Amino acid sequence: MKLPAPGCLRKPGAEFTHTTSQSEIGIVPLEQMNPIRFATAIRQFSKERGGMERYLVELCNRMAEEGFEVHVYTERWTEENSKIHLHPVRTIPFPKSLRFLSFAVRATREIERGEYHLSLGVGHTLRADVFQPHGGVHWAWFWRSLKAYDCRVLWILRFLGRILSPAQWASGWIEGAPYRQKKPPKVIAISDMVKEDILHWYAIPEEKITVIYNGVDLERFSPENRQYRNSIRKRHRLGEEKIILFVSNNFRMKGLRTLMEALALLKKEGGPLLKLLVLGRDREAPFLRLATKLGISEEVLFAGSTAEPEKYYGAADLLVHPTFYDACSLTVLEALVSGLPVLTSSANGASGIVRLGERVRVVDDPKKVDQVGQAIRNLLVEGGSPFRSRVEFFSEERNYRQVTEVFRQVVRGQGG
Repeated sequence: MKLPAPGCLRKPGAEFTHTTSQSEIGIVPLEQMNPIRFATAIRQFSKERGGMERYLVELCNRMAEEGFEVHVYTERWTEENSKIHLHPVRTIPFPKSLRFLSFAVRATREIERGEYHLSLGVGHTLRADVFQPHGGVHWAWFWRSLKAYDCRVLWILRFLGRILSPAQWASGWIEGAPYRQKKPPKVIAISDMVKEDILHWYAIPEEKITVIYNGVDLERFSPENRQYRNSIRKRHRLGEEKIILFVSNNFRMKGLRTLMEALALLKKEGGPLLKLLVLGRDREAPFLRLATKLGISEEVLFAGSTAEPEKYYGAADLLVHPTFYDACSLTVLEALVSGLPVLTSSANGASGIVRLGERVRVVDDPKKVDQVGQAIRNLLVEGGSPFRSRVEFFSEERNYRQVTEVFRQVVRGQGG
């Protein structure tokens, strides 16, 4: 990106509040510099949409409070902050592929016209100085998530549906565009798994990639939420049986079928009394039928979505997340720092972190019902609590400081 010409737009009186010591990061204090003019683009700027959207809203709010001049190009938004400049981007609403493409082209063009010090891409623009793909790598997701379909006919139908979908090709092309820049961007991978996928699918030098894992709100997600155990169980008419928690808005891809089959296996073997509490919004009917078929309809409860997942972590005894693809599941990290034992799969980028903790299991194949069942059995009988202190390193504060330090490095490298 070009540096701004004299007189470019900036908020009057905006100054950067430097909260990290110069000795910690070894840079010129930013309070001695003009505010960094920062731009990003996302189709929906709203915490209500999903993990990537929530992350970007919180990042922009924090940056604006600390003195960055923040500009967001978006199609729709629900967030309002007087310190953030919101720029509406008009799109072609139908079909979905043209909506994606028109937003990417127009947002990219408008950001380049703004001549900002720094631009951040999250997968919705064609070019950026820093690229942080929160969804991982599109084509890695494309192939790995198909493993969730056991039935060959369903696999073929799903594959054909994707391969013939213009929206899928548009998404993949837009995601790959920043990697095809003449000057490759600095890439922030949110897990080591994502880094390896980027190196596999795109021709980008490894030194251009920095791995910065997602952060967790350590005050909101804490073992202290155990205080909600009785109230949540009372709300859903649960007793003192062991509660397995599953949290997702995509039941099939996150491995709910495998988990239900493992629960049926444990019941058949005469294990402890277990209940499965499913949290999230997705089609319940197919899984209710599966529960009846497996003979566990009394053991499975669908609780819908909630704005208070931390209370459910406090009420449960174990989180199981046998996903077929996750760039870095926040659900797993939130559960672990809440003091819950965790079971996930190696297809989850967060497995690179949770292997550090105690009372954690990572299965290599989320289809292996017997392995999932055995891991559940072992985690429920082990004593003690997960070793939270190791995971506390992955806090939101740590994530913010590392990400914004990458921003500063890029600006300094451009002569900003």
